[in-house]
This record gives sequence, C-alpha cells and structure tokens, in this order.
Amino acid sequence: MRPLYLVVYLAGAIEGLLLARLVLKLFAARPDNPAFGLLFALTAPLVAPFAALDAAQPRFGAVLEYSTLAAIVVLAALISAAAWRARRRPGASA
Repeated sequence: MRPLYLVVYLAGAIEGLLLARLVLKLFAARPDNPAFGLLFALTAPLVAPFAALDAAQPRFGAVLEYSTLAAIVVLAALISAAAWRARRRPGASA
C-alpha cells in the first residue's frame, strides 16, 4: 500500500471522529459519559486552534460547534491539496 493511501485513510478516520464530535454536540451529548468524554478528549487538540469561533456559543446544551466545522474543512482541504500535489509530481503513478 502506498504511503499516500495510508495518509488519506488516517485523515478519513480523523474526519470521522470530528464528524462524530459534531453530531454529538448537536444532540447535546453529556461529556460525563466515558465514551463521549474519550471522543471529546481525542478531538479537542484538533479543534483547539479554532476555539475563538465558538466564543459566543453556550457551554452546555445543543451546540453547533463552528470550530469543529472549520477543522473538518481545513483537514479536508489539506489532504486534498497533498493528494493532488502527490499525483501531479513527475514520475508519480496513481
């Protein structure tokens, strides 16, 4: 398996975790649940750079986290650009 595919699969798994976080926050999942707490702890470093987007959001209840949406979009753009660049490199075969 080529390294590019491994990176794309890993990015897909991270995107899945971020999407699960987004859905759980939308449905007001309780962070004291161990499974949800683990998911929130795993994805917290990924959304931390965008935390300023959620400054006006309520701390509890159903929340549309803009920071998670931004992390999903940025990660998808970075992986798409890296894959495009790797395929455009001379001598690279898909």
